[in-house]
Amino acid sequence: MVLYLVLPVWLLISYLPRALSIATGIAIIGLAFASLVTSGLAIFREKERSVLVVVLASLTFVVVVAFAVGEALGGH
Repeated sequence: MVLYLVLPVWLLISYLPRALSIATGIAIIGLAFASLVTSGLAIFREKERSVLVVVLASLTFVVVVAFAVGEALGGH
């Protein structure tokens, strides 16, 4: 499912200029970090019992960071 969401973004970013591609990657990392913080707040503040929320947010964060770092360093 994550690939289904990341693939269209990856295809769009591959056609952007390098500086804009890096900026988009940084923005995506920020959004992934925000989702991780939100899920962390839900678990600790709202006593959310679902560990699946944190696992999915963490996996999303890892995939997005790997994608953004790869785009920033390797690019096209």
